[in-house]
Amino acid sequence: MGFSAYFLIVWDFVHYAKENGIPVGPGRGSAAGSIVSYALGITELDPLRYDLLFERFLNPGRKSMPDIDMDFGVERRDEVIQYVAAKYGRDRVAQIITFGTMAARAATRDAARVMGLPYAVWRSHRQDDPEKAPPGHL
Repeated sequence: MGFSAYFLIVWDFVHYAKENGIPVGPGRGSAAGSIVSYALGITELDPLRYDLLFERFLNPGRKSMPDIDMDFGVERRDEVIQYVAAKYGRDRVAQIITFGTMAARAATRDAARVMGLPYAVWRSHRQDDPEKAPPGHL
């Protein structure tokens, strides 16, 4: 299935980043909590200590391949990308980004919470057009 190569390639660029003082995030995704990721130093989270279930990574019901999402310090992320492209080929390197969206109701609720507005104020205006809401209210 190619998992050993996958883990070793991820280890390679995580190791490069750490050796060069580039900040590395904790690792996310289904493979991030695996004992293999921990043993290789890809992540620093001991899955046995925290009772993380390895079957999230590999199980019969899983439809997609497992993944390890890595984050690198924004100021030096390009160095890691250049390293990977030089070593494995530019045609084999891609960046992936995820955009989240919020519905208007959830967005206004979160804005009201951050602004310290009482729930009753948000609730009284939640169905209003935000452009027509009274000043200082949602």
